[in-house]
Amino acid sequence: MSVFTRMNHYVRHYRRSLNRRRTERLIGTLPPEIRKDIGWPTHYTSIQSDGRDNRSISRF
Repeated sequence: MSVFTRMNHYVRHYRRSLNRRRTERLIGTLPPEIRKDIGWPTHYTSIQSDGRDNRSISRF
């Protein structure tokens, strides 16, 4: 694995986590009724439980 491949992997991971946190903050600002209608956070935690990184879930 070259240095550029490793760096590309790191940048993709960073952007993905940045977007995930931004989305969580945005959804967290919605009223409770709307969050319940879209199934937040129960739907999100079931998606994340498939083995992907779910460290950001603990903030809720």
